[in-house]
Amino acid sequence: MLPVLIVLSLAGCDSPGPEFGALPGTRVVVEGSHFAVRRKDGTAQAIRLNAGHRPGTMARGARAIELGTGCRIRPGTLSGDPAVIYARLSCAAP
Repeated sequence: MLPVLIVLSLAGCDSPGPEFGALPGTRVVVEGSHFAVRRKDGTAQAIRLNAGHRPGTMARGARAIELGTGCRIRPGTLSGDPAVIYARLSCAAP
């Protein structure tokens, strides 16, 4: 039972990589998908917080980045996977 509880507790984990680790996350919900969005200079990261992958998660993550940062994503810069999404931004630095 303990391994199941550990896996379930980590399913909604908001653990950014080292480049975004010290930054607070902005919580954004897009069509039922929950994300923590972080911005550092001209780059952003969206971590999906809810379990389960549905078609369109990357598009919802991209929208979460735009909503959470107030910036547009530069064309061709979206990368990652449905759990952690990265993008370069087109806007002034904060």
